[in-house]
Amino acid sequence: MHSNIIIKDEYEHLDNCIEYILENVLSKETHQDEEYMQLQEDYNSILINKCYCSALSCLCDVDCNHGGNYVKDSQSKELVLNPEKHQELIYECTSLCACEPDKCVNRLVQYGPRNNLKIIYSDRYQSKGLTTTEIIPKGAFICEYAGELITFKQAQKRMQENDANQRMNYVLSLCESASNGSRTMNKVLLTTVDPSRKGNIGRYLNHSCQPNCQIKSVRIDCPLPKIAIFAKNLIKAGEELCFHYNEGVIRKNQLTVQRQEGIK
Repeated sequence: MHSNIIIKDEYEHLDNCIEYILENVLSKETHQDEEYMQLQEDYNSILINKCYCSALSCLCDVDCNHGGNYVKDSQSKELVLNPEKHQELIYECTSLCACEPDKCVNRLVQYGPRNNLKIIYSDRYQSKGLTTTEIIPKGAFICEYAGELITFKQAQKRMQENDANQRMNYVLSLCESASNGSRTMNKVLLTTVDPSRKGNIGRYLNHSCQPNCQIKSVRIDCPLPKIAIFAKNLIKAGEELCFHYNEGVIRKNQLTVQRQEGIK
């Protein structure tokens, strides 16, 4: 969004009508209402949270105030979700942090999707899908679900147009509800992404009621979260990648993901 982080992503769409983007972009809207103006403000804002590690002593794997999210997998040696920490929300380190990027273990999603993903035609779903040509460890990051950031009103309009024209709906909404420990929710943040016109490789994951992938809300340098897709369990080479389009996790913070099914 405004990061100077180099995203490593060499994938491309098979369809030239879709623009490949590396991360979320703000949609263009002629009639800019209050909701859109707030989305635009959030998109252009910088998250100033930072860890208090030093260049000489990085504690992002243990005591960092927003670390401990990832650990190194004993076999693959890559960073995976920390199984001992139930992450409702993940904050990664940024350029504002003093820790060295090449030594910090709290920087993962920001570098882009993993290698060896492959767009396929899924016989199971009769549509395009996404698979892996290598084993993916449990908890490993796969890719972001990236597209145009849109308002709720824009989402309703696009979904109506999709229905009227019998087009696949890619609109996905991430709903976060923060509480202060009581039953009353303090604030609800809705992040809606549509990769139908502009998107990355994440748009090809299909739905499954028994998914091998899961969604996590990850913030880096922007108040708006990235919709990050992680391996829910160990995934074998050749296995299709899927997540539950209506997955919901309710803890201290509530996370709900919703997307309609259709044909790609």
